Amino acid sequence: MKIFVNSTAYEVDAATSVESLKLMIENAEFVPAHQICLLNGAEALEEGSLEANGVEEEDALQMRMSVNAGMRRKWRKKRMRRLRRKRRKMRQRAK
Repeated sequence: MKIFVNSTAYEVDAATSVESLKLMIENAEFVPAHQICLLNGAEALEEGSLEANGVEEEDALQMRMSVNAGMRRKWRKKRMRRLRRKRRKMRQRAK
């Protein structure tokens, strides 16, 4: 079965797992497999075989980079620290 990922064709079986397809893409495109997110239409391909995820002959899959939102946590921590300082300062003024 032939599958297209970002205009690159891959020859796979229907029983091929999503993880092994990600490893094929990693070898061809030099993108780490743990950062690849494959989309079939609007659905993200999770664990299991391609057939179980609804991938058929000559489907075109989209490849996206899965990025963790680590900066948001950092900003939240900074904001909470600022609020604690502000409350502490207000309490000291009230005394």
